[in-house]
Amino acid sequence: MNALRYLPFAARVLKRAGPPLHLTVFVTGRCNARCRHCFHWREVAAGVPGPSVEQVRKLADSAARMGPLLWVSFGGGEPFLRDDLAELARSFGRHGLRHLAIPTNGLVEERMHATIERILAENPELYLSVAVSFDGPEAIHDSIRQVRGGHARSRNSVRRLKEQQTRHRRLGVGILVTLTQENQDVLAAHLEELVDELGPDNVTLNLARGTAMEEHLLRVDLDRYAELVATKARLVREKRLPYFDFPLARLAVARDQLMYEKVEHQARGLNGRFTPCTAAELSAVIFENGSVHPCEILGREIGNLNDVDWDLERVWKSSAAAALRREIVETRCKCTWECAQADNVLFDPQSWPRLFVKSLAR
Repeated sequence: MNALRYLPFAARVLKRAGPPLHLTVFVTGRCNARCRHCFHWREVAAGVPGPSVEQVRKLADSAARMGPLLWVSFGGGEPFLRDDLAELARSFGRHGLRHLAIPTNGLVEERMHATIERILAENPELYLSVAVSFDGPEAIHDSIRQVRGGHARSRNSVRRLKEQQTRHRRLGVGILVTLTQENQDVLAAHLEELVDELGPDNVTLNLARGTAMEEHLLRVDLDRYAELVATKARLVREKRLPYFDFPLARLAVARDQLMYEKVEHQARGLNGRFTPCTAAELSAVIFENGSVHPCEILGREIGNLNDVDWDLERVWKSSAAAALRREIVETRCKCTWECAQADNVLFDPQSWPRLFVKSLAR
């Protein structure tokens, strides 16, 4: 992959207005786990179906007419429960998508590996990152996810993904952890164990957010979050955690470091320099029913794709979208959603001196 392919996106640091660069598409509400901290648990309980292949193709075509996408994430539910997931990926890949991220519980083993092979074969310019979720040591993980033996199966999935990676340089293998009240005292130590045992390229850290099946799981000790972030930073410094192998990876590492600082800052309610939110300017979230939101947290719709034949451009350029963008700016909207904070840091001119220094220090 050529770093020059990223140049068209650099102008958005100075000019926010324009097409989305980052889409999160919830492809299904179906899931084979019942995570007690999941913010999307109602849709999961209902098994809400996702958009059809034809609808996603129309979405991808309309996004491409607006401009190139940098990053697409498939959410859920469990994305690999869809047997047509490779077709959804191809809808975006045929327009030159740079990055596709798929989080997974690692419990749809055979279909997951076959789908990955197909996605990589059909999209030769695409970097695919797959992150398997863990919620602590075996007993805690299986309790939170309500799947007996799930921890062992997820570990085995990472091992098989790493073997698959030996044949595919464009496959990144990560793990994803979410800090909750139930795992906060053991997650940092377990993260270190997982890194040493499984050798992932990266670790994604999430702070439990939104709503949950069991609300008490959202009440966490933020000192434990700081400990988790510090553990990841140390693993990177010690070169036990290498990060994904794509152009500008150093910049992405620096972005993540500043993003975690922002998340903790917001969670603690501290005053400091405000980083404007880029949601609904650079990114959008599309739920299973076609509802388009600026992010996963705000709970505000800017339109529904079913009303416009899945033409994102018509929603994106609507008066409702413009009004919500103004509201986000005027209210200085802020939250702890990591994806939004990552975009905010990366496309904030005032953050670039620190990003540059941190990217050189790695």
